[in-house]
Amino acid sequence: MTRSGSRNCYAVRQSESMTSSTDPADLYSGTVVVGSDGSVDSARALSWAYAEAKRRGVPLVVLRAWSLKTAPRPDGGDLSYVPSEDEFAAAVRDELALDVGRALGADAVANVILVAAHRPADEVLVEASREAVLTVVGARGSGLSRWLGSISASVVRRAHGPVVVVPQGGERGSDFRGE
Repeated sequence: MTRSGSRNCYAVRQSESMTSSTDPADLYSGTVVVGSDGSVDSARALSWAYAEAKRRGVPLVVLRAWSLKTAPRPDGGDLSYVPSEDEFAAAVRDELALDVGRALGADAVANVILVAAHRPADEVLVEASREAVLTVVGARGSGLSRWLGSISASVVRRAHGPVVVVPQGGERGSDFRGE
């Protein structure tokens, strides 16, 4: 597990446990970064990013931003127990690993870097874009902004490097196969 930056950002790479502090630049440098919130659109983006990272021969970082409102409650039994931030981060990371396994297959979890960041999603994706070779987000939205959700739009506007927005299935121009 790694803690980096002024706010908490935990990472686990493959099956090893990371214990030393690291700079976000080291974590994201030379990687493909994809945001994942557990939605169908983010699973589509995750599949695309996985194939792209494999094609480029670079590591894939799967990033999940969280807050106390969005984090799953850690196992702890007694409801009067207040989990620590580390326990919440571990619960988010565990949920992320399950989502990655569902989207890519159980074997893929060992081949990606999982990051649970206690920060707003657009902030952490923009920060990661400083060092990543590519940042990938899913296209979410409804109504007037049906092509881009608020997070993807913010990342596209503020990113420091190339961004791919993976379209929703069935949209014009979408030829996503995930392979």
